[in-house]
Amino acid sequence: MTKIGANIKKIRTTKGLSQQAFADLFELTRGNISSYEENRAEPKIETVIQIANYFSIPLHQFITENLSIHEILKYNGDKLIEDENHIINLQLRQVPFMNDAIYMKCCYQELPFNDWNSFPKLILPEVNNHNMFALSFNPNIARHESLPSYQMNDVLIFEELTQQNIHLCQHKTGLFTAEREIMIGQYEMKDEKVDLVLNDFKRERFDFKSARRFWKLFATYQHEK
Repeated sequence: MTKIGANIKKIRTTKGLSQQAFADLFELTRGNISSYEENRAEPKIETVIQIANYFSIPLHQFITENLSIHEILKYNGDKLIEDENHIINLQLRQVPFMNDAIYMKCCYQELPFNDWNSFPKLILPEVNNHNMFALSFNPNIARHESLPSYQMNDVLIFEELTQQNIHLCQHKTGLFTAEREIMIGQYEMKDEKVDLVLNDFKRERFDFKSARRFWKLFATYQHEK
């Protein structure tokens, strides 16, 4: 079991915040905070990162150690202190993250849609050896009409389409990225050919030479209002 719930309570009381005041900082409810502190639930990974970032507490300490009042008070500012060795030990990984700000820069051609090294990073649990990519949903992104009704600030996690997972992509949500293009479509497999379909007029043919251009939806983190 992690120490997240106990540390949330210690941080909150040390900072003199009510459960409601703490919840308001991260767009949560008082009930959410109560559940975390009583270990009846744990926050989503992006919420854990937000809290650690806000109070400038190293992520590994926030998750695995019982923080003291002295430790909480010595961390000031709003920058997340990252320790790469502890990230590795916790089996976490840094994934390129296209948030709304990066998406707009790409739309205005200030950045390519596939310039992974220039994107901020989202820290996620290590789940497989595939390349991963995180996308904050934006309704302006071209998408297939059959997709679920994603909301602004939902985070979609994609894994690269490879020989190991291509058999799982039929009728599944996928992502195509190129230097000046991005779209969310649906995979169709026929006669050993794989297409990511946007609509009747737009589709992209998958081939194994297209490294890091085709992705399959792996998980969705829904934004809680």
